[in-house]
Amino acid sequence: MKRLILQIVLRLGRYAVLPVVALACTILAIWLMIMDRYTIAALATAPIVFTSSMATIALAIGLLFLPSRKHGGFEADEQTAPGLWAAWRELDRSFVRSNRTLLVDTDFNASISEESRYAGVFGQHVTMTIGLPLLMILDQRSVRAVIAHEVAHARLRHTSGGTNLADFMAAAENVFFYADPEHTITGYIARILLHSLLERLEKEYKALSRENELAADLEAAEQVGREEMARALVMMEVCGARLADLVIAPLQKEVLGAIKAPSPPFARILDQIPAIRAPGFMTAAVASLSRQHDPDSTHPPFGQRLASLGYIDVPDVGEIQMSAVDQLLSPDAANQLTLRFDEEWRKKVQEWVSVGR
Repeated sequence: MKRLILQIVLRLGRYAVLPVVALACTILAIWLMIMDRYTIAALATAPIVFTSSMATIALAIGLLFLPSRKHGGFEADEQTAPGLWAAWRELDRSFVRSNRTLLVDTDFNASISEESRYAGVFGQHVTMTIGLPLLMILDQRSVRAVIAHEVAHARLRHTSGGTNLADFMAAAENVFFYADPEHTITGYIARILLHSLLERLEKEYKALSRENELAADLEAAEQVGREEMARALVMMEVCGARLADLVIAPLQKEVLGAIKAPSPPFARILDQIPAIRAPGFMTAAVASLSRQHDPDSTHPPFGQRLASLGYIDVPDVGEIQMSAVDQLLSPDAANQLTLRFDEEWRKKVQEWVSVGR
């Protein structure tokens, strides 16, 4: 039964609630039909039937119709990010501009997702998100391999199963956002109905995501070459760890004890880029192989990803010579986005610091 529920969610995403609604409506219809003949039994079961029916309908409305929270990224058109659009068009054989959206956000990461518009009647809309830190720190070669990896996810249909799981979980979290389980009856009932299911779906999502990452690495390697894909993995692993150590961790400590917003993250990244890109990638990558892997991560261990590409040892990746942001974004876009994201971060942190005084 659990496996059947998982398969339904994999195929339908948030629309997996519709069979449950149909079952609840059927039970309600049967209850109404037997009311005249078995009045006492109908009255005795009325609280159960009405409560379950109303809870199911309320849950369905929440999953299907509550407005999604807006993403925090910046939508980049072809004038803003001509190089990114060109790379996407080159690597994606099914590229259709009207069905594509490119976002730039604040994470050292990239992702791709599909959204079924009007239950899939009008096809899928694909959104790729590229982090500005990734563009600032890595070079064009690495970013191209990362884009190939994301395109591979879409080509292998990872965005249908994985995205449907994520879509269902995000819709459920959206219900809890609008109906707090601690303060509303609707949210409390929804949590009772969804808690165990969401726990299982989250485990399945992480396991499926790890499998998909390995498959996307291999598919991308066929596009850009095994060496380029391995190089990008090493660059992402080492630069991500250095970014966390040199920028993110110190900034988090400063925010905890701040009385006003400290220097924002992107200004710090610009100052630390030479250190983040410092030579010694092989040594740092070898050290990463022995680092304990986070069991809750949606990505497989770094060593496993290299081994999947056929590398027993860490390959020599050379050095980063030029930032991808200068080649893939328009001349003014990088500065504007850096200022915009820093200002948004500063306002948010200043509000938090002011409340904490």
